[in-house]
Amino acid sequence: MQLQVLAAFVPGQPTVDIGCGSGRDTAWLVAAGFPTVGYDGSIGMVAAARAAYPELDLRHDTLPHLATIPDESYANVLCSAVLMHLPSEALAPAVAGLARIMRPGGRLVLTYRASETTTPREPDGRLYTPIDQDELAQCCAASGLGVLKQDVEADGGRAGVHWSIVVAERI
Repeated sequence: MQLQVLAAFVPGQPTVDIGCGSGRDTAWLVAAGFPTVGYDGSIGMVAAARAAYPELDLRHDTLPHLATIPDESYANVLCSAVLMHLPSEALAPAVAGLARIMRPGGRLVLTYRASETTTPREPDGRLYTPIDQDELAQCCAASGLGVLKQDVEADGGRAGVHWSIVVAERI
């Protein structure tokens, strides 16, 4: 996935990692030359990420609204393994929130678990909402995003688990 992100993003432009969790991808983007801010909806995760990566700019905010982030702030938006943890009714507002913070011509990379699941919760309680590719494409179009690429990759570490990777551009 990392190569797809680098190929999709505009080098050297303001970048945001929405749902940064532990800060791993934010740190990777900074090391790759992208000035990046990480946001996570969990105050505890932001604190843990700050402890692990004190040099990073890590902040708290939540999808779907991303209320603290001004409009058109970022040329590059990464939202990896986040949308699947939202309830299904939050998909369209979340995509609209991501589009709102993007600059015109900006790029969005979304990843989500594409595997079919028989239960919406994992044994540890995490929510895994199935995301329909066509519905996601409609949400993108309604939010002014054109889908440039949509791939599915197998997760080498878990049998039967696949990941969708979507690259979109703000029109």
